Amino acid sequence: MPEMRADEFSKMRSLENTNWWFRGRRYLLRGLIRKLGIGDGMILDAGCGTGFAGTELCKAGTVIGLDASEAALAGSGAELARCCVATIQHTPFAADTFDLVVAMDLLEHLEDESPALKEIRRICKPGGHFLVTVPAYRSLWSKHDEALGHHRRYSAAEIAERIRAAGFEVRRSSYLVTSVFPIAALYRAFRRRFGRESGVKTDLFPVPEPFNAVLSLLMRMESWLAWHARLPFGLTAVVLARKPDDESSEESRG
Repeated sequence: MPEMRADEFSKMRSLENTNWWFRGRRYLLRGLIRKLGIGDGMILDAGCGTGFAGTELCKAGTVIGLDASEAALAGSGAELARCCVATIQHTPFAADTFDLVVAMDLLEHLEDESPALKEIRRICKPGGHFLVTVPAYRSLWSKHDEALGHHRRYSAAEIAERIRAAGFEVRRSSYLVTSVFPIAALYRAFRRRFGRESGVKTDLFPVPEPFNAVLSLLMRMESWLAWHARLPFGLTAVVLARKPDDESSEESRG
């Protein structure tokens, strides 16, 4: 799969504690923990990258971070109980291990997400949950995606159907980052139309206050809404799924 540029990991580390985008991800995870009521679970942060999600997930149990990139794991937070260098298609974990698997902005990096979804179902406990976020809409493809090593973008319905086909029950699907969607869509269309896409870099950059504070507040509101209603569009598609109670993996049945 295409690799994310090393300089982008450094950029993420410098932004993940304050930038509105990363705050939005943290708010989403806080809402997830409240919704599921997990307090002492086994949690996999799949494609954990720099490990920022571990700060929130560790409040719900023991967190293991998995990533195929040693460069990413080198900056993972101390909140993670253990870090593992492996691909999500071939993990070292036993079947039915995790109460929750979180894959934030991971599946779009894979040429084919089907083997990864099959492996996630194997290592997820019956009754366990799976949270996934992916970038939304093919029409928004840009140099941002190339810099991050993406293969595709999804609609919420599309990623939900692929997760359902892997054997999960989809409990909720929605969009996120809705409030800035019109501006972002116009910005990317402008860059494509007028040839401003020279160079390969992401759209992540420091946002001055008070704009960053306003955007962070909007993300807090959206993250609450995403767990109570279906947002109609956004830059991110989010799905919460569940492995059926009566299903265990072939390995555990054998």
